[in-house]
Amino acid sequence: MMPMSSPWWFDELPEYMTEAEYHDLSEEISRTIEIVHGHVIKCESPTPQHNLIARRLSFALETARSPADPCMRVETDVDIVLWRVPRFTFRRPDVIVFRCIDDPARKPTAQETLLIVEVTSPNTIKEDLVGKKAEYATAGIPLYLVVVLDESYDIVDIREFHLDAATSTYRLHAVHRSVLDLEQPVRLSVPISDLVSG
Repeated sequence: MMPMSSPWWFDELPEYMTEAEYHDLSEEISRTIEIVHGHVIKCESPTPQHNLIARRLSFALETARSPADPCMRVETDVDIVLWRVPRFTFRRPDVIVFRCIDDPARKPTAQETLLIVEVTSPNTIKEDLVGKKAEYATAGIPLYLVVVLDESYDIVDIREFHLDAATSTYRLHAVHRSVLDLEQPVRLSVPISDLVSG
């Protein structure tokens, strides 16, 4: 996420937290953190341009859903539980596509997730292309997109990674520079310029 001002409670958060402790937090506080192997990760507010790109991409994915497969959801800023043991780990991707869940109050798990998108920047690209990429692959997410932004928050490219299930790692499948063409989990073709302008 893109750095902005930190909430007042950041300094008061513990270094580690259990799943139960996380669920006891107020929504105002819980929405500002992620937990990786029990370790609290503080997430500062994204920029408006970052949110615009995520929102437009989620809308394009939602619009491309097939009527023949209605049990698929596209959301932004929703927690995904990657694993609970040995220590609770969840992330909050910019966009997530997952299979429908019977309980509308329950958050999706990695096993229900079809696609994750992270919108990155020069400040966060290492985390998105190294740390999160390894976590999502280990959790078995089949498809991972990284939207790479430059210093002006324009899209440089969108990198499409597919999971190699045998090694639990991602392999670069395509680098989209003018048009984002996807075959799965939905068939999608959208000019990249549509995600940032207009």
